[in-house]
Amino acid sequence: MRKYIVLIVFLSFCSQTSTEEISNVTSTETTASETQSEEIIENDDTTTTTIEVVQLDTFTNIDYLIDDEKSKVSYLAPKDFLNANLEIVRGSTGKIIGGFKLSLDSCDLADSCLLITDLLISVDLTTLNSGNSIRDNQIRNNWLESKLFPSATYKIDELILPNNDFDSKIDETIVGILTIRNIEVSVPFSVTAYMENDEIKIFGVTEIDTTWFGFDAPTKFNAWEVLNPIGIEVDLVAKRK
Repeated sequence: MRKYIVLIVFLSFCSQTSTEEISNVTSTETTASETQSEEIIENDDTTTTTIEVVQLDTFTNIDYLIDDEKSKVSYLAPKDFLNANLEIVRGSTGKIIGGFKLSLDSCDLADSCLLITDLLISVDLTTLNSGNSIRDNQIRNNWLESKLFPSATYKIDELILPNNDFDSKIDETIVGILTIRNIEVSVPFSVTAYMENDEIKIFGVTEIDTTWFGFDAPTKFNAWEVLNPIGIEVDLVAKRK
């Protein structure tokens, strides 16, 4: 049996991430499988997501595609003003395409394993929006050079993730190739992903350094500067094809 959950993605130009607290709430038995509920409470104390963890049956090479209407990729960039005030600038886009194949089966590494293959996520960097058009244009033109390099991609050819007894939820670190400005860098993402009906919901965070991709962090007249590392946050929904 193989299980699969994905992750991806992706990228952009960012800063530090949000954190999650996951607490087990209840565990009940049904005639078909054991079900467990978990709550994820985001660090702003305003959003609570309840996850129902179930045991899945084996499946092989199921195609999943990113639903761009439900997905978002963000960067979080620490901006220092006159060495006095630190502001976190967030820019986001929902213009995301891509997908992956997922399998779940028994394996030697654990009770079960997820196999992810052909994962490729592409983010349209020309549509990043921080709520400030002047800043957004400067990022596109002076740093990301998105006219020449309009997309960032995240790719994993094959990844095997140990899974606990065919659970529908995983918390893992995955490693793939992030490409920005045609420069490829191996980047890990900390990911929480779970299946819900015909969808896989994925939340992932990482940090990058702009110099990895050939440019210094933005600065202007020694009045303000963006500080590395930049955080990347992905909030994706993948639907069964």
